[in-house]
Order: sequence, then C-alpha cells, then structure tokens
Amino acid sequence: MSITTNQPLPTTGRLLKSTLLAAAIAGALLVTAVLPAEYGLDPTGIGRALGLTALADGGSTVIDPSTPTSSTASGAEAALAEKAAAAFGANKGQSLDPGAVSLTNGELRQDAMTITLEPGKGKEVKSHMVAGTGMLFRWKATGDVAVDMHGERPDVKGAWTSYAVEGAQREARGTFVAPFEGTHGWYWQNRGDKPVTVSIELIGYQADIYQP
Repeated sequence: MSITTNQPLPTTGRLLKSTLLAAAIAGALLVTAVLPAEYGLDPTGIGRALGLTALADGGSTVIDPSTPTSSTASGAEAALAEKAAAAFGANKGQSLDPGAVSLTNGELRQDAMTITLEPGKGKEVKSHMVAGTGMLFRWKATGDVAVDMHGERPDVKGAWTSYAVEGAQREARGTFVAPFEGTHGWYWQNRGDKPVTVSIELIGYQADIYQP
C-alpha cells in the first residue's frame, strides 16, 4: 500500500535562501575547522582554541622515554618531601630538586687514552654509559682538529646526537651527563698537513673507554 501526498514545490526565492545559508555554513566550517586542522591556517583563532591546529602537525607529540614527565617529576618530589620530613622534620625554607641527583650502582673510574691522527684522517674515542650517569672529561691536541662530541643509541644505526661541534679546536674540558643509554664520546678529524696527537682523560661512571 502506498500513499501519495501532493506537496507544493518550493519557490525560487526559498531555494536561493537555502542555497546561500548552506554556502555560509560550509564557509564557516572551512575557516574555523578545516583550514586549522588540515593546513594549520587559523585566521579566526577558533581552531587554536579548539585544539585543531595540533592536528596539522600530525595530531600527536612524540615523547622521549628518557625525558621525565611532569607526573614523574612531581612523584619524585613528593617522595623526597616525605623522606625529608621523616628525617629532619618540616623546614619552612626548604625547597626540593630531586632531579639534581642521579644515583648509580657503577664504579667510579679513571680512564685515559692517546691517539694519533694522520693528515686528513679521523678517529673516535667512546664510552658506554647508562642514562643519567656522568663524567668529567679533558682532552688536548697538539694541533687544531675538527671535533664532534656525540652519542649513539644501541638500537639505532646510522644516526647520532651531537652535543658540541667545533671546526678547529685544540682542547676542551667539562662535565657530561648521558641523556640516554648508549655510547658517548668524540670524533676528531685532522684537517692539517701534519700528524696530530690527541690525549683524553675521563673520571666518572663510564663503563669503559675504547676506539670503535
């Protein structure tokens, strides 16, 4: 069974108004939602307020597992506050910074090595280190060398993280704390026409010193 109802057709004016209204809504959505989410364009500022501009950057943020988050940092601070109160009582002028200390079970080591760089040649000296462990270093060369102090993760091939780079340097000394577990050290290159000797000393919690 079917029922047929005769309905009057809409007038031209009504169709025109409906079309203009639909176009206005589509334009508003384009400016406030599509452009911020797809292309990062936000002329009205509404996309940023709704968090749509973040989608233009891939929609997610990659967090390094070795980087402490605010929740872990606050947890460590709360634990330190509890220990401090139990050991010495509450102190009004006391502030807390548990991130300043990185404890380790490793043995304190003192290592040294001397290498010779022929003209146009380069060599590396590296140490295995756990994230958060540190060392004092000092190296000195008999001539200018290009140097890249860097680290490499054990599960990544053909990639490294540089900490300090110089095109011509003869010596450096300082403190280093490993930002991640892996190998950390120096690559020196002799760009002169005479052999150069580089001597390096380490004191810290590095597991070793070696040439790859």
